[in-house]
Amino acid sequence: MRTNPKPWKKNGQLQSIIVLWLVVWGCLAIAPYSRYDWVLENLLIWAALAGLVGTYRLFTFTNTSYALLAVFLLLHAYGAYTSYNTTGFDTWMRQLFGTERDNYDRLVHFSFGLLCAYPIREALGAWTTLGSKWIYAMTCVIVLAMGAFYELIEMWVAFLVAPELGILFVGAQGDPWDAQHDMAVAMYGAMIAMGLTAIWKRKHIVRKQ
Repeated sequence: MRTNPKPWKKNGQLQSIIVLWLVVWGCLAIAPYSRYDWVLENLLIWAALAGLVGTYRLFTFTNTSYALLAVFLLLHAYGAYTSYNTTGFDTWMRQLFGTERDNYDRLVHFSFGLLCAYPIREALGAWTTLGSKWIYAMTCVIVLAMGAFYELIEMWVAFLVAPELGILFVGAQGDPWDAQHDMAVAMYGAMIAMGLTAIWKRKHIVRKQ
């Protein structure tokens, strides 16, 4: 498994990422649209942070991966702050695409694939013996599977934990294909991320030759 190139106390970049993330997240924790929904939405963030902290000594991502994960978690934190209701992003996207739907939730699902695919690829490279082409493919498959599992989590939470907030938490906005669209945009984001990574890796190899 990959080990951290710098001890935690000497990794100033990672420390800066964490401090900046905590400051922004703390601001978004003040007076959210719905405190109960905010707690439900933040369960994902807290679980992710617990996993990253708990496995830090066993496996350490690169600072690039930590930065990508931090951006994604902050995008979700902003969604939790607004309960994924109309945001400034939604107003801009409605004007851009000419739609009536609030699309910030779709942006976050797309960002999940776009920003989390590289860390997933990094983990697969350390934990498996798959060839590079298979790692690219499996990364996209894992993103799709995780997207589908999250849709199931939304359903379970809406039914079992907070049925009175079901519509707000799921955020389907009347779209019967909402879950499928969310999974699809996450997969598209992962495909774009892996395409860009492959191009960057190829150029990096060529420069070394």
